[in-house]
Amino acid sequence: MPRDASATHSFRAKHAALYASERDCSRYDVALCRCQDHEGNLLRALEQHVGVPLDGRHVVVDVGTGTGKLARLLAPHVRRVDAFDRSEEMVAAARAATGAENVRFAAADVRQVPLPDGCADLVVVGWAVSYLKAEHEVWHADGSSSGPWREEVDAALQEMDRLLVPGGAAVVLETLGTACATPTRSGSHLYAHFRRRGFHEAAVRTDYRFRSRAEALETLLFFFGKGVAARATALLADAPPDAPPDAPCTVPECTLLCWRHKRRTAPAAAAAVGDVRRRRGVRLASALVVVGLVVLAAARARRRH
Repeated sequence: MPRDASATHSFRAKHAALYASERDCSRYDVALCRCQDHEGNLLRALEQHVGVPLDGRHVVVDVGTGTGKLARLLAPHVRRVDAFDRSEEMVAAARAATGAENVRFAAADVRQVPLPDGCADLVVVGWAVSYLKAEHEVWHADGSSSGPWREEVDAALQEMDRLLVPGGAAVVLETLGTACATPTRSGSHLYAHFRRRGFHEAAVRTDYRFRSRAEALETLLFFFGKGVAARATALLADAPPDAPPDAPCTVPECTLLCWRHKRRTAPAAAAAVGDVRRRRGVRLASALVVVGLVVLAAARARRRH
């Protein structure tokens, strides 16, 4: 008997319950998002791996922004960030938490963003495509899965590409394991799908820094569930025996950074190719004229003799 209905309902119900109000979304932002990547590795990884020059000139589109974590991270380094999330509650929480004047928030789905073609140098989707997959994946009793999740993911990737200027970068962030010091999900069907779609990838440590072990375990249990909380408990048990229980603690996390660049098909490049072809055509025509004149002169010389 297929278990798709219950699995899908369970996922959606849990997600809706966690983020049912602006207050819940604000708690998610303060208790979890602001503790993530305390060493600032994500920004460095974008520059190192993706080759994004964060020099204040570029326009960024952040889709699936949630409470605006990536938008706030990028805002000081770019010209503008247009950030979208399909949840009105998330958008409200993001606006309330963001003071940067060059960030604009609005509600929109990752597959249909209300912006024109070629408007962005960088499009980022952080920890959102996996939710899209989960919503459209159908699980069966034998452990296999089906469903149109690949088509939905492709629609999101195509929308990212539509928004980019030629040469711009599409970036997807997803988890490789929370409370894990090394990547644990490299065999994911979703991540393999990214690779088939031409994305490069790198693992980035985005460790959490909590004010105490008690806060860490309570937060991880609430947002991620028993499995992550159990791993974190085992990791934090290795703390020095003389460490006070209210001492700050770090919980490791690995994040998948995927990126690809939009092919350059700019009109200027096409025009340059056309110019080269025209010049070649002119040179060929001139050469043919010269050859013709030589042949004609030779024929006239033969007739005179």
